[in-house]
Amino acid sequence: MKTIYFLLLLSLFYINGAAQELPPLNNYEPSQYGAGNQNWMLSESENNYIYIANNKGLLEYNGAQWRLYKTPNESIMRSVKVAGDRIYTGCYMDFGYWQKDDRGVLKYTSIIESSVIDVEEDEQFWNIIVNEDYVLFQSLSHIYSYDISSGKVSLLVSNDNINKFFKVNGTYYHHSLGEGLFTISNQRPLPISQSDFFKEETVILLFEHESKVHFLTENADLYRLENKEPVLVAQSDLNFDLTVYNALFLSDGSLMLGTISNGVVSMNLDGSTNYVINQSDGLINNTCLTIFEDSKKNVWLGLDNGISSVNVDSAYSIYHDRDGELGTVYTSYKSGNILYVGTNQGLFYKNDDSLDFTFIDGTQGQVWSITSINGQLYCNHHSGIFIVENDKAERIPGTIGTWQTHRISDDSNLLLAGTYNGLYFLTKKGDNWEVRNKIKGFNISSKDVVVDKVKNIYVNHEYKGVFKLSLNDSLTSVQRIDTVEVLGKGIGSDMIMFKDNIIYARRDSVYTKPYNEKTFTLNEELSQLVKKDVYTSGTLVISNGYLWLFNKDHLSKISIEDIDGTYSVEKVFLSKELRNEKVGYENLTVLGSNEYLIGSSYGYTTLNQNKKTVTTNELYINEVKSFKDGEFILFGLTDIPTIPYKDNFLQIHYSSPSYNSLNTVLYQYRVLELNESWSEWVENTSIELKNLSYGDYNFEVRSRINETLSTNTETYSFTIARPYYLTNTAIAIYILLLIVLIILLNGFYIWYFKRQKERALLKQQKELELRNLTNEKNLIELRNAKLRGDIEHRNKELAISTMAMIKKNETLNELKEELNNLPKTVESKSLKKMLDKT
Repeated sequence: MKTIYFLLLLSLFYINGAAQELPPLNNYEPSQYGAGNQNWMLSESENNYIYIANNKGLLEYNGAQWRLYKTPNESIMRSVKVAGDRIYTGCYMDFGYWQKDDRGVLKYTSIIESSVIDVEEDEQFWNIIVNEDYVLFQSLSHIYSYDISSGKVSLLVSNDNINKFFKVNGTYYHHSLGEGLFTISNQRPLPISQSDFFKEETVILLFEHESKVHFLTENADLYRLENKEPVLVAQSDLNFDLTVYNALFLSDGSLMLGTISNGVVSMNLDGSTNYVINQSDGLINNTCLTIFEDSKKNVWLGLDNGISSVNVDSAYSIYHDRDGELGTVYTSYKSGNILYVGTNQGLFYKNDDSLDFTFIDGTQGQVWSITSINGQLYCNHHSGIFIVENDKAERIPGTIGTWQTHRISDDSNLLLAGTYNGLYFLTKKGDNWEVRNKIKGFNISSKDVVVDKVKNIYVNHEYKGVFKLSLNDSLTSVQRIDTVEVLGKGIGSDMIMFKDNIIYARRDSVYTKPYNEKTFTLNEELSQLVKKDVYTSGTLVISNGYLWLFNKDHLSKISIEDIDGTYSVEKVFLSKELRNEKVGYENLTVLGSNEYLIGSSYGYTTLNQNKKTVTTNELYINEVKSFKDGEFILFGLTDIPTIPYKDNFLQIHYSSPSYNSLNTVLYQYRVLELNESWSEWVENTSIELKNLSYGDYNFEVRSRINETLSTNTETYSFTIARPYYLTNTAIAIYILLLIVLIILLNGFYIWYFKRQKERALLKQQKELELRNLTNEKNLIELRNAKLRGDIEHRNKELAISTMAMIKKNETLNELKEELNNLPKTVESKSLKKMLDKT
């Protein structure tokens, strides 16, 4: 990932000790990209990936992640050139090409090995030039041609002192020290010039300009080739010597020089210097080994210790006050060819043709604002009001700490000053200004002051609220003070007059009061610009007919239609971190047509809106991998992988290559089967999907650079396999077991019911037997009862009979006794014999 924003802010740029306005810079340390310190050549692929020939191998950078492919023979990689789907590289004793497999991983093919070429001992290949049909590889002693279609390798040049190899408008040149300048024709070297100049001078760069071949030497002298002889065109205007190691003719018509110990130099073809960037200025190393311009006009620097890129086509330039001589910029103003900046240390100026700011004597201390009224500049200062004329400033006697100065009427001899303890009027007598009077009855610090058409004065105090003051006719005292209740109090609020509308902005809302209205009303449209997620402060700035608001990740440039009063808003993307302004004191001033200066705590940033760069944004999925047995497994980028349920983890890496340090790249994703709504916009360039249910999934991702959506939405489809217990085999087993279970259950039920039936029959039989036994028992009991009855009956009869017998016997005995007592007669004896027989 590119160096975080603060590296941009640390990029300080100077020439010979003087600060400069310079394009943004990105630095990439070896610890960041994870490879060797030296970087020898760079190239770009069709999808805007950057490839670097590094000490440790081939570096790939996709705008988000770095990946190192080590040199197959573990030597230093010296050269790289991308052509189509091949990345050609040259190193120690070998050259070849890399191609991506279906997983997005580069695989190497050695042309030396496949062509069985005997290269010279210790030969290294320092440059690669690609033509439509063939590729040329240059070492310090040979130039080889590789036919892409046939794979044949031919030796074109054999020379022990090849210094550089160039392609200029379809013609190939090489410079050999001690030999001269040569071209290649019909696969043979032909001398262009073998003069002492070309034998002795080291040619660093050849290029075409205005149909003429130009070349640059190592001491930064620029020549034109005329009739095969060098003609001096320009020399560097720097007042110190340069040793140029590499150079490039840029698309904007300038030269970028990479030096041995002075960093890089941007130079025009007339020898004038645009800027110098060296190690003391923020470049991570002073030795530049190679320079490359990508398709978006970013200039990449391969350094002796790291990589840097310069956004030379950026609409922004940065002035960094490295020595702290300026301080924090609170205000600025461009008057003619003089730029004034007011800081916490005083008022400074510089002319357009100067690099240095000069302090204006007598203005030491805090400057709050610079006001231009009727062509006169007023510096509103902690010590009072200063009248500024070119490089001089004179304090108006009697003035105190002043925030702002305003016109109050068409009277050019009358000014209103908002000061630390209220409002003052100033009047001009002759050529001099003096304090006319303090407005009595109002002693509140008046930082934000607005005067309407009828001379009502509105004062905003962020801790007390907004006051409406009505003055007496002599403008000496306040007749009436009204608090604007609807506005309340707003820390960090601001108030300003913009096209006859008073506009008041605070943390959560913006109110407006047109000149023909009596009250402030909430402006819903403008209030959207200061909502919480983008708010920094309510500071309002008018510049060049536009109203500016400062938000977290951008500036809002607002215009208002004169006819219908509608607003239109343009977002200017420059984040709060990059602006690094003093919150509550944000400031912006016009420098020229669509050119602006934005003050910061380290100096300032300039914005040139004439540079309308079209931001195209394409997204790529770079890598998809899962995790198994402690190791990552890469998947094909076009495959639909099936991931085992127990390894339910997927990591997807993606990026939109953008190398402009001021661009904010955000990503949004969704998994359609889980949620059709997109995620929040985030900076993360990878996502981990885990603990998913089994099934088919479609992952979608898109990006946004500032507000430009990617032209494509990338989709990656994958499948989470069923867990082992839900696989088809498992289900078949389950079905088979179910069938067996059904059969077993059915058999069991048959057996069970049969057994139950048998048990029921047996029970029935037992019950029948028991019933029979019971019946028999009952029958026996009945019989027994009958027998008992008979016995009892007979017993009763017997008893009766016995009793009768006893009674009879007793009666007989009594009769006998009676007979005994009777006289014995025949009758009595006969009767007695009859009784004895009984």
